[in-house]
Amino acid sequence: MRLLISYISFFLIITSFALVGLFIGPTDATLSDLMNGLFRSDDAPMKIVVWSIRIPRVILSLLTGCCLGLSGALIQLSSRSSIGDPNLFGIGGGASIFLAASYAGIFVLDEHWIFLGSIISSLIVSLILSRLISSKDLTPIKLALMGIALGTLTISIGTAVISFGRVFPGQVIGLVAGSFTSSNWDKIVYLLIILIPVLLITFVFSKRFYPIMLGDVLSKTLGVNPIRNRNIAMSLAGILSGASVYAGGLIGFVGLIAPHLSRKILGNHPFHLILGSTILGGLLTLFSDQLARLLFAPTELPVGMATTILGAPMMMYLAWRLK
Repeated sequence: MRLLISYISFFLIITSFALVGLFIGPTDATLSDLMNGLFRSDDAPMKIVVWSIRIPRVILSLLTGCCLGLSGALIQLSSRSSIGDPNLFGIGGGASIFLAASYAGIFVLDEHWIFLGSIISSLIVSLILSRLISSKDLTPIKLALMGIALGTLTISIGTAVISFGRVFPGQVIGLVAGSFTSSNWDKIVYLLIILIPVLLITFVFSKRFYPIMLGDVLSKTLGVNPIRNRNIAMSLAGILSGASVYAGGLIGFVGLIAPHLSRKILGNHPFHLILGSTILGGLLTLFSDQLARLLFAPTELPVGMATTILGAPMMMYLAWRLK
């Protein structure tokens, strides 16, 4: 009963944030105008505002957060680190380098190839990190330091590429700090194509990921191949991270916060950890986007700034506990 109440509460909170994103914003349109744009086809300007700008942005921010939350859960399970996060660990940095090169005009590709390239770039970084985890007996703090260094390196390379191409500043901010100003229905479809299968695969493999938390030696005694399952988990995390960076840029700390909140609210059962992390990741990102959009309207803040305000104190607390 407690779990059902929690899930219903998540749904109601997400719905409330979605309504804020749909009906509140820096525009002279009244509620009646927006309702006409939502339900009537004869009001073309309001229809564009509602169906081409606001609804896609709400859905895309929600799905991007779902990808980040699920990716964070997979990283924390497979790396044995309570401060695992896809963008903090540099996995999303692989996609940022690829996107930076695309923005700079180093290569010109169709949109679906840019999406695929973002995923492959992050997948490569995630497999490198998985190999490092498996080959070295790293403590959570050492792993976090290595991940932060890798993330900083990828951002630096991406920034250098952008500087070389003299990219428009808005694109730079959107990539390195997160933005949903370019939301559209195509991006929503791309994310759904990735999120739904990965979520189903994660449910299937979830019980195999948990023994890894006990260490590689104990995992083998329980009949679980830690290296293979870690590679699967990190690969899925890389795919999700690449998709999220393509959709909204580098948005930090969502993958860190969502699994911890899920454990506190829903417990440690694999099913609820995975589903809860996914839902809470979407909720946090949707909330952060509305905060960034409305706090100093009509000027928008980067979404990553809002998530950092929420996530940085939690990371400091977790690091202090691991001392």
